[in-house]
Amino acid sequence: MMQVRLDLAVSFADLVRADDELALAHELLDGLDQCSHTLDAHVVALIKDACTGDVTLRAEGLQADIEAAGLPFLHRFAGFPLAFHDAVRGEDQDLAAAIDRLRTLTATGDFAYFTDIAHFMAALPLLEPSIIRWTTSEGDVRSAWHGLVRAGQECLLAGH
Repeated sequence: MMQVRLDLAVSFADLVRADDELALAHELLDGLDQCSHTLDAHVVALIKDACTGDVTLRAEGLQADIEAAGLPFLHRFAGFPLAFHDAVRGEDQDLAAAIDRLRTLTATGDFAYFTDIAHFMAALPLLEPSIIRWTTSEGDVRSAWHGLVRAGQECLLAGH
């Protein structure tokens, strides 16, 4: 479980390490009945592959797998890399739809930071003041997430 969570964090910042960590996560999960963590590993793979063209189809498949597994709380995790992918690719309409979906999935307040971060990634203003208390300033958090999108865009331009 912790290996998958580590890979989730690493997947945004270090694609080479993310490959290694994801391989280790799959190795550790192999043979276990840990559906939730296996699906989380698929979320990590989507984040890691934000520069590729097949993320949208894979995210749809992941959503179907989450539904079939009866783990609806994972839908917000699967929606988050899709927002990242759309921000990296500059797909504004798809990004708006992803943000709306995240807003609906986090309406209870659980994981509401996903919606804020999706706005930050795309350099969009929040629609209302955030309920999230960041450990640093909101501007720093906004800048960091938008920086990850810019790095993804450079990756996309470089053809990786």
